[in-house]
Parts: sequence; C-alpha cells; structure tokens
Amino acid sequence: MNSRERVMCALAGEQPDRVPFCEGSIALNVARALAGSDRDLPEHEISRLLGRDVVVAILFPPYFADEETSSEGQSYITQGRIRTRADLESMVFPDPRDPSLYEGAHRVLEAKGAHAAAAAIKLGVAPALVSMGLDGFAFALADDPNLVHEILRRYVDWQIIVTERLIDMGFDFLWSFDDVAYNTGPFCSPAVFREFFMPAFQRSVEAITTPWIFHSDGDLMPLMDDLLTLGMDGLHPIEPGAMDLATVKARYGEKLCIVGNVSVNTLSAGTPEEVAEEVRACIATAGPGAGYMISSSNSIPAYARPENVRAMADAVAAYGAYPLDLTDESPAG
Repeated sequence: MNSRERVMCALAGEQPDRVPFCEGSIALNVARALAGSDRDLPEHEISRLLGRDVVVAILFPPYFADEETSSEGQSYITQGRIRTRADLESMVFPDPRDPSLYEGAHRVLEAKGAHAAAAAIKLGVAPALVSMGLDGFAFALADDPNLVHEILRRYVDWQIIVTERLIDMGFDFLWSFDDVAYNTGPFCSPAVFREFFMPAFQRSVEAITTPWIFHSDGDLMPLMDDLLTLGMDGLHPIEPGAMDLATVKARYGEKLCIVGNVSVNTLSAGTPEEVAEEVRACIATAGPGAGYMISSSNSIPAYARPENVRAMADAVAAYGAYPLDLTDESPAG
C-alpha cells in the first residue's frame, strides 16, 4: 500500500499493511533540526523525512482574541475580545470565496504525491470559545445566551463555505480541531453542550461529505454519545491522563478509527528510549485488529526534542507492520 491507501483503509475501520503515522502538525523548527536545514520545509518534505503518511493543509478561521508568543515560539491566547454584542462588529472574516485564501492548500495538494492529503479545519465551536474566553462564555450563558448562539452562527456560516471548497479541491479527508474539554472533563455541562454546541456542530458537519477526524483534547467520555451522532470517522488524540487508550479502543474501536496518543510530554522531556517504548505500547494497545493510526497526543510542538521525534518515527516503522510483532528490541536502544 502507498501512504494514501494506508490512511484511507484505517479511516474506513479496516486493517492496512501497517499502522499509519498520522501526525497532524509538526513544528517547523523541529523539522528544520531534523533535516539539518535553516529553511522551512513544506509538508511533503516533512512527511518524506519522517515516513509520515499524511500531508496537512491548515485553514482555520480567525480568532478574535489577544495573543502572545512564548520563548519557544509557541503562540497562545491571553484573552478573548468578543464579550458583548457591541464587540460583534469586530468579527470580520476573510472572504471564504476568495481564491487567495486557498493558495496554501493548493500548494499542499499539488505536492502531496502518494501521501494522504488532509485539510485541518475548525467546525466553529473552539474559535467561538477562544474569541469569547471561557469566562466570557460563562457570563454570556447567564446574561445573554443568544450572544453565544450568534457567535457560533457566524463561525459556522463561514466554515460551511470553506469546508465545501476544500472538499471540492480534492482533499482525502478533513481533520477538525475543536477542543471542548479539560483533562478533568468537558468545559461545560452535558446539558449546556447539547443546547449550544451540538446544534453548531451538527450544522457544520452537514457540509462534510468526505471522511473526517474529530479532535479535542481532554476527557470526552461524558460527551461521547453526543459526539458520535456527528458521524466522524476518526477520533484524535485520546489525551493521556484524560482518556485511556485501551478503554477507548474497547468501547469505540468498532465505530471509529482511533488516532493517538504518544505523549507530548514524553516527546518534549523524555528520552528516545522512552519515546520508542511509548510508541510500542500504543501500537500494542490499539493496533490489533483494525482502525488505528498513531500520532502524538496533540501535535509536535516547537519545544519537542528533535531526537525524540526521530525516535517516534523510527519506532512506528519498526513496530507498526501487520501482522504486529512487538517483541523486537527498541529501535532507539
């Protein structure tokens, strides 16, 4: 199988020739270090460098929020700016019908080769939460719940057009990134989730006519019955400490392709040997049968150790071939 066939086979719940390496995002500084280059590598070169089976074009809506950048080069949100109805006029989106919006996505597609091509999107819920801030969201629930619905509506309206354009361009699958949970549980009660977030999700996914993966960090177990009604093909990243890979595989492995979950903490602070062992353990837990792709527990951040990312890629290659044989010595040993 080539990479595209391997990924699409796993997404369909079937068993490919080996466990696909399906990492959604790899920080450019880490890729540069691995390549020994001072230039930013395009997606297809990063995938060839690491034996990754996907290339990913990112097309996210804007966040209406204040941001700062850490010393490691990671950007993070400090405060949402849409707090009242008076702030709605500042929600100005790029034209979703402007061809220039899709230039980066076209470049990824044109150079994808035999890799599976994914488009990373937001269904609308996470950007709304970021733009309001969780405190602003909580206040609006009490003071002006229709404001929440209006912000969600604007994001979903934009996303529907973008989703349709990306599918028409020929991406193999979509990968939505909409965090809705902490490690300790969802951002809000299941009742609030159903009243506010599920209608937005449902309207957004109506535009999806291709396979897709749902991403959210945190503990999703209280929401899983609701989320499954959205019809996603895969679930990512099964965050360690928040969710248990074996439990998710046992309960949902016949309904979903499980994608995850080598700890970002291990990739950032562990040793190559520890990374290799974690890869082996993930494949041993979720690889048997079908419908599994390996990735980190979120993405490869700027502070990940390049030697650990290389150890992850090498371990996927060493342990991932079907029929699984996990008795070999660690490739990092």
